[in-house]
Amino acid sequence: MPDIFVSLPGEGEKDNLNSGGQIKIEKTNSHKIVKIHKQFFSSYLFMPDDVRFETQAPGESIILLLRRHWITNFVWVGTGFLLIIIPIILVPTLVISGLIPPNFPGSFFGLTILVWYLLTFSYILVNFLLWYFTVSIVTNDRIVDIDFINILYKKFAETRIMRIEDVTNRTGGFVQSIFDYGDVIVQTAAKEAMFQFGSVPHPEKVVRIINELLGKTGEKEERI
Repeated sequence: MPDIFVSLPGEGEKDNLNSGGQIKIEKTNSHKIVKIHKQFFSSYLFMPDDVRFETQAPGESIILLLRRHWITNFVWVGTGFLLIIIPIILVPTLVISGLIPPNFPGSFFGLTILVWYLLTFSYILVNFLLWYFTVSIVTNDRIVDIDFINILYKKFAETRIMRIEDVTNRTGGFVQSIFDYGDVIVQTAAKEAMFQFGSVPHPEKVVRIINELLGKTGEKEERI
């Protein structure tokens, strides 16, 4: 798995977004471990401390790092949980009902359970990695979209902020309204005509922040 973004040791930088897309950088001398842990699994990071990605240029600051909302993981998390508990429930039931004969080879039975759990945890791990490494990044200079199609293949696209023509958000349905997530669509004049951040948290905030970078709003600062 390629190193998309990493936490950096040492002295960090905390960035503040001012009106007109100007970036103010303040030095900090310490890092809170708890905050870093929260950043590790977060779907919405606003100006994250000590995080960078593999193609980040010197002086380029991350404004937003977005993943799909955690609620979108419900299907594979639920499926993984069921796959874990199925042997725990099924095996005693088969033994009590007599469907497994007393002389059934224990080694074959144990091997079957082992393979089952290896496949189950592989399924969970792959889905987690695809969620974690599929990210959309907004910096003070560009937008970067990294989509992992599978564990071995990724799609990388980027465009400069100055090439953005329009930013809109799309939210529909009860679940998206309750959990405040949706799609953000970025229209550009670049080769990649459209960028879509799928099922990201706080889509209205994301649109407002990008518009601030474009100098289209008079908001002074975005706070979480």
